[in-house]
Amino acid sequence: MFVPRMMLCGAVIVVCIGLMVTPTATAQKTSSAAPPPVKEFRLQASYRSGIAQSYEVTEKTSVQRVHSDSSVRSYQREVLTYVTVRCVESMDNVSRVVVTADSVVYKFVTGPSVIDYDSQRDLAPKAFPDLNNYVGVLNRSYELTYSPYGEVTKVAGDQIDFWREYIQTNVGDLDTLISTIWLQSLSDENLMHLGDVQKQIVPGTKKAFDSSWIHNMRLRVDGVVYEGKARSTFKSYDGGVFTIATSDTLPARTRWPLHVFEIPDLVQMQEGNAVVNATLQLSTSGTLNALDATIAAVFRGQVGKEIFTQNINSTQSWKLVRQYQW
Repeated sequence: MFVPRMMLCGAVIVVCIGLMVTPTATAQKTSSAAPPPVKEFRLQASYRSGIAQSYEVTEKTSVQRVHSDSSVRSYQREVLTYVTVRCVESMDNVSRVVVTADSVVYKFVTGPSVIDYDSQRDLAPKAFPDLNNYVGVLNRSYELTYSPYGEVTKVAGDQIDFWREYIQTNVGDLDTLISTIWLQSLSDENLMHLGDVQKQIVPGTKKAFDSSWIHNMRLRVDGVVYEGKARSTFKSYDGGVFTIATSDTLPARTRWPLHVFEIPDLVQMQEGNAVVNATLQLSTSGTLNALDATIAAVFRGQVGKEIFTQNINSTQSWKLVRQYQW
């Protein structure tokens, strides 16, 4: 059959156009798809005036000390402190809280010897230097001031100041070791370790899942101050609770004189570090529900000509037991 040339050309044109239209439409559809938005959550601790929280602060520590002659000394310590944190003022995300260590249960074991103390049962603390680290702050309230980003900007307290001044004024009449232990138990470092639950982990800003940030962090472990930069990561959100994980290594403060069990003189810190793995739980309302930390630390100390190494494994936790109006 004869087909006119013009009709053939028209058919070819139609087919070609059809082939060209389909890929073009597909390409337009693909290029118009936008990536899903990244969801962010504000991670910020919130203190509300007139609201108080009660925490159980626990410590379980195991220590092994190796001397230059290869002799070994070991001991274990368990401490439970009940702490109340009361917010007295919160304005423009700057908060003032009053911290009180209400009671303490203490147990120290070395070989067959056991030293224990319960502040609600025993009339007076036992004459044991290590115990003084924990009873120095007992029932002596102090105040922490927080910035919007969870940093403690001020530590204050009339009772704390009175006892600091008293010890410093009478230091000539006191044993150097004992006065140092008492002053360190009343130091800003120890007061913040006990009463500051967030440890600068909570950023006070918006963060997305799996995002990380660097912040300052300080812990006191077996009398040693470990401080430096740490990395935290926003791990999860479940049932109204944010979970933040912290994992890093903190160097020891070398300018901090130490009391070490069974050593009668103050020890000079040479070097040390602590590997810290911690998990913090923060409610959507800004309440600090819990902080659990596992710490593996080591330091080298010197007293006289003796140089020794101390290995420390410690688990420490702050757990909210109740929240109430006061």
